[in-house]
Parts: sequence; C-alpha cells; structure tokens
Amino acid sequence: MLMQGAVYADDPEEPEAWLNRMDEAVEYLNYHGTLVYMRPGKADMFRVYHRVADHEVTERVVEMDGLGAEIIRTSDEVICIFPAQRSVVVDKRTALPRKQNPLRANLPEYSASLASHYQFELLESERLLDRTVVVVAIQPRDEYRYGYRLWLDYQTAMPLKSQMIGADENMPIEEIRFSAISMPPLVGEDMVRPSRDTTGYRLIRHGNAPSHTATAARIPWRAVKLPPGFMQTVAMREYMEGVSEPRVHLVYSDGLASVSVFIDVGVAASEQVEGLSMVGASNAYSVMKEGMLVTAIGEVPPPTARQIALSMIMTSESD
Repeated sequence: MLMQGAVYADDPEEPEAWLNRMDEAVEYLNYHGTLVYMRPGKADMFRVYHRVADHEVTERVVEMDGLGAEIIRTSDEVICIFPAQRSVVVDKRTALPRKQNPLRANLPEYSASLASHYQFELLESERLLDRTVVVVAIQPRDEYRYGYRLWLDYQTAMPLKSQMIGADENMPIEEIRFSAISMPPLVGEDMVRPSRDTTGYRLIRHGNAPSHTATAARIPWRAVKLPPGFMQTVAMREYMEGVSEPRVHLVYSDGLASVSVFIDVGVAASEQVEGLSMVGASNAYSVMKEGMLVTAIGEVPPPTARQIALSMIMTSESD
C-alpha cells in the first residue's frame, strides 16, 4: 500500500512505473478537491472526498452542477443519492468500481501487453497547482486508438490532470483536472457521509435479488475482424425495463481502450439510424444486421467503432 506523502525522487524514471504509482495513489491516498471533467460541448464539476483509515477506503463524489447527485463508495457497497428522483440506489460493491468515480473512470491503467499498441514516454516536468508534476505521454502506434497525457504530482504520483488526445494535440477530446486539491494526512469521517437527509426517499437495493443480466447462455454473435490488439472481454444479455427481449452486450478491449457492442431486437423503424454518431467523447457506429440494430460505442476513433460494428455476425450453434 502507498504511504501518505511518499516521495519517489530516487526511483527509476520509467513512465510505466509512474502509471502504477498513480493507480495506487488514486486508491490509497487521503485527498479531497474539486474535479472538472470536460468533453465536447459539456463540462461537469465534482467535489471528491477520498478517505483511507484502518486499511478501509471510503469515498464521496458530489455533483456540483445539475441536480447534486452523490455517490458514496465503501468496501462493501456503492450508494447513489438522486435528489431529483428522491431516491437512493444501493449496489453491492463489484470488482470493477472505476466507473463510479469520474477520476478513476477516465484514467488509463498500465499493463505490459499494451506495449505493442502504445508508446510510453516521460516529457519535461512542469508546474501545476503550485506543484512539480511529471508528465507522462501515451502515444498510440496506429489509428485505432487515442492517446493520453497525464500530469502526476512528483511527490505522490497523484494525477492532477489528464487528457485524452486525438489527431490534434492542441484540442483534447476529453480533459479531467483538479482545480483545487488537498492531500492531508487524514480526511475526516464526516467528509464521506451523505450531505443530504434522505428521510422519505425511495430505497432501491440491488445485489440481493436475482440479477437481470444473464451471462451463462451462449451469445450467438461475434466479431470476425477486430482492430489489432482488441479482444472480447465481456459477453452477456441484459434485460431492459419495459422490453421483453434482452439485448446482447459485448465488450472488446485492447487493455486500455474499450468498445461496447449492443445488439437490440425489435427496434422501431424511426430508431434504426445507421452510420456514425458522436455521444460526448465517444464515437458510435450503428448498422442493421439480421433485423437487429448493432451499435458499437466507445472512446475510440471512428474507424475502430465502424470496423467492430460492421464485422459483427450472428453465428450458428455449430460455430
């Protein structure tokens, strides 16, 4: 576990090592601050409170704009408070908590398998928020993925800023940064408690009842021509509210970038829109196959989403 305030001045200056330290810092340091998340046409602000005490991690993320939703993550569960709906949703903690945190969800994770598709480099150090930062560049080796640039606090490896980079390095596709951050020895327990009185809110608890996601049944869809390095990592059927037929959900990843493929049955003619579209920082490509709408979507360049969507085929039982 990372020690609070650890200094790495004597360690090797390897970008891969800095990424591993970053991942530890985000999870095991005490910190709180204001986080700004920017993507095309939209910017969101969050307050983040991250507490580590007795080897237990508790975190509270508060939406500063909009309706003030809160997410509280403990070692056992994730609690989502939605004031507009006057509801509280409680989920059992899964092994993949990253998407519950706007900071972790948009940070790359390092693995040795990425070297074939990305180049890692340390750039010249800079100053950010009155701190010395190490700048790590992650450059894609082909046109099927985006790059990243990370500004990591030199003392702790805490990410103070990150960008997703496309063809134009001066126009990031996505940026997330702290406008203010504090990393005290201790974050008080009161900082990670809900700020709202939820008396009278509707409580929705997931995780104790049978799941509406089925993974055991065979999924008769596969991609016949994936971009280099991408592999299927998830295959499931999802039962949507008000829809009798489940949708197929597949995920393809190169270990850093990922693309979700959704295959929907019974889509209305007005919604059978084929071709490329943009959803925030994500590109989506839709095509009708076997009377179903196939949509590949992810934070990847358009050719990646297009190739995966067009290569999807329905297989027979003997395949």
